[in-house]
Amino acid sequence: MGKGNMKKVLVFGSTGSIGKNSLDVIRQSQGKFNVVGLCVNRDIKNLQRQIKEFSPAYVCVVDQRCADKLEKNLDNKIRLFKGEKGLQKFSTIKTDISVMGISGISCLRPLLINLQYSKRIALANKETIVVAGLFVFKLAKKFGTEIIPVDSEINALFQLFNNIKRDFSKVYITASGGALIDYKKQDLKKIGIKEVLSHPNWRMGRRITVDCATLVNKAFEVIEVHRFFGVPYKEIGVTVHRESVFHALVEFKDSTVFSCCYPPDMKIPIAYALHYPRRAPSVRGGSFDKKFSLSFEPVNYNRYPLFKMVLDAAGKDDNSLIILNACDETVVDYFLAGKIKFTDIYKVMNYIFSNYPSKRLRRIEDIFYWDQWARTKTKEYLLNSGFRVKGQGSRKKNIFTKNQKSGIKL
Repeated sequence: MGKGNMKKVLVFGSTGSIGKNSLDVIRQSQGKFNVVGLCVNRDIKNLQRQIKEFSPAYVCVVDQRCADKLEKNLDNKIRLFKGEKGLQKFSTIKTDISVMGISGISCLRPLLINLQYSKRIALANKETIVVAGLFVFKLAKKFGTEIIPVDSEINALFQLFNNIKRDFSKVYITASGGALIDYKKQDLKKIGIKEVLSHPNWRMGRRITVDCATLVNKAFEVIEVHRFFGVPYKEIGVTVHRESVFHALVEFKDSTVFSCCYPPDMKIPIAYALHYPRRAPSVRGGSFDKKFSLSFEPVNYNRYPLFKMVLDAAGKDDNSLIILNACDETVVDYFLAGKIKFTDIYKVMNYIFSNYPSKRLRRIEDIFYWDQWARTKTKEYLLNSGFRVKGQGSRKKNIFTKNQKSGIKL
């Protein structure tokens, strides 16, 4: 197949877990896709290997120092975009499909820009939908851009809704329970980074693996279901399914249940998003020639208090989800750097959520304002409220004044 007939693809976050899996899918797709652009934060070592294999016309490196280092050895035929401004320009490249594999809130600005220039977004980022779903889908509708979820559970529901009538009574998404599901709650304060990152089924990025252990990621996915498909929160359930084979289920009024299941491999939903509406052959077959059993159990809210906290925030028509997402990203970074304990994640998020100034969102700029506000307050609380942050002193101090608790002006 000539390049003129191949679908042009941009891969944002090409050296991360989603990016690498996406390139694996493209590699196996027998010339159906042409990778025209690759974007990374700072991993230029792996980026150079990808450049050699896929020969993109455009490359973006967000970290300025790494970009300058790459530029010295880059073919002058390849256009290099550098820094945050370069990322925004890279996002204006016209393409058939953009794989959004950037993690966290950092994905929001390039996504909002790229919606105008891409025919389809294969979206692997949940935070953008959680904090800015209304804005994202409004722009997608305006520009006629198709958004297909890559997140396994949301992708599974997308597949189910494409094949059944939506007269269901309830939908369910599944949660593995994370790496710490069998630990007693009183033992979690002794847990280290290695244990938290030892997920039995999935190979994901470090931060999302921590969010899996706290079930913050699953609460975010409930919000995704609500915003992607318009399903009321009361009709969305979560069931703990340790094996990660079933990803979503739809229950009808007569108690019939339809499900979408496949092995825990992100290449499968990525391939569906890239090839849609067709399906691509998978190298992984079914396992029905072997004996196996599957389990399901309800979520223990006492065991996963952050799951309930995020869902409580979802019921508020204010900035609370932005606050919690920013706080979560910040405090998980501290944990992964070995500066705080795993149990401190809940303590910090609970304090911030109990004291944040509730404000309604009126424009996209409000999201970036409150995101930065929450990151600053989270760091202040970590340093000033008696936490033993490794490498830094600590002192007790109330970081919220009366005025800040009751609300501050934008």
